Amino acid sequence: DGLLDAPLDGAGDGGGSPSTLPDELSVAQIRAHLAGRACGPGEDRERGAKDAASELRRLAGPAGADPAPSSPPLFPRSRDSSSRLARGCLGLVFEVCHAAPEDHLRDISALPVWRKETPDDGADDDGGAYGILPQPYITAVGEHMLALVQALEPFASDPEALGLANEVMDGVLDVAVQPWREFVAAAGCSFDGRDDGPGLEALMRGRGLAERLSEDGGTSAAEEEEGGDDDDVDDDEDPAAAAFCNQWLDAVGLAATGRLLERTMRIPRLGAVGARHLAADLSYVMNVFTALGVAGHPHPLLGYVSRLVEMEPGELRSRIERRKGGDGGDASSEELEVIKRIELRIAYIRSV
Repeated sequence: DGLLDAPLDGAGDGGGSPSTLPDELSVAQIRAHLAGRACGPGEDRERGAKDAASELRRLAGPAGADPAPSSPPLFPRSRDSSSRLARGCLGLVFEVCHAAPEDHLRDISALPVWRKETPDDGADDDGGAYGILPQPYITAVGEHMLALVQALEPFASDPEALGLANEVMDGVLDVAVQPWREFVAAAGCSFDGRDDGPGLEALMRGRGLAERLSEDGGTSAAEEEEGGDDDDVDDDEDPAAAAFCNQWLDAVGLAATGRLLERTMRIPRLGAVGARHLAADLSYVMNVFTALGVAGHPHPLLGYVSRLVEMEPGELRSRIERRKGGDGGDASSEELEVIKRIELRIAYIRSV
C-alpha cells in the first residue's frame, strides 16, 4: 500500500508531478491499493473501495482515449490490449450479424434478370395484378434484418453486461465502412485518398443529401423523419437496451445498404424490365428499414437510385447536363461527385 499512496494521492489532487507515477502497476499493487482502502480504518469500507476503483480508472483514462499530458496512463500495455480486444469483439459480432446479407448480396450483379427488356409471356414476377414482386435475395436480406432485432435483445437483458458492452460501442460504425469504400470505388470516385475521412462518414450518414435529393426525386424530408428516432422508446422498454440494439441495427443496416449500392453500381446492363425489378427490390428494403425505426434509415441514396433506374431517358440526360453546369445545391464537393457518378453509371447501364 505504501508504494501507491503517495503517487495516487499526489495525482488525484492535481498537485503531483507526472514523473512520480510508475510506468505501470502490477496486479498485486492494484489489489494492495484496493484492499488498503476497503479494509483500512473507518466504517465506510465499501465507499473507500469504490473511491479507490474510481481513482484508478480516472488515472488509467477512458478506454481507447489518449491520456492527458498531465496524467500519463498507468497501464499502457493493458489499455492497448483491452482496446484490441474490444475492436476484435466488435468485428466478430458484426461479421456474425452481417454474414447473411453479405452472402445474399454477393452475386446479385450477375443476375440475368437485369438484362431483360420485355416481360416473359405468363411470367408472374414480371407484373400482373400485384405488380413486380421483390426478388428472393432482397427478401432474405429484409427477413434477416427484421429477425436481428429478436437476436440482439437477449444480449441487452443483463444490465451489468450491457453497461460493460456500452463502454466500447463508440467505434461500432467503423466496422461498417468497408462496403461504402467499395461502393465509392465502384461508382468511380475517390476521396483524395482519404478513405476514412469525413467525406466517407458524411456519405454513410447521408448528411446534406436528404434535402438535396428530395428536390431531385429521392427520399423526401417527411420520409426521412419517418425513418426512425433513437429517442422514441416505449415506456416499458429499457432505454439502454434499446440504444444497444439500435446501434447494431444501424451498423448492420449501413453495411447492407453500402453493399447493395455497390452491387448495383456493378450491374453491367439494365433493361426496362430489369429496371422495374431493381426498383421493386430497393422499395422493399426501404420499407424494411422504415419498419425497423432506426434513425437515419433508409438511406436517402436508396430512394434516389430507385428513382434513377426508372426515370425517363430524357429527364436523366437533362439531370446529368445540369450537374455538369454546377447544379449541386448544398452538397459537399465529395458528396456531389458521388451523386454525379451514380447518375452517370445508371445512365450507362441503361444505355441512355
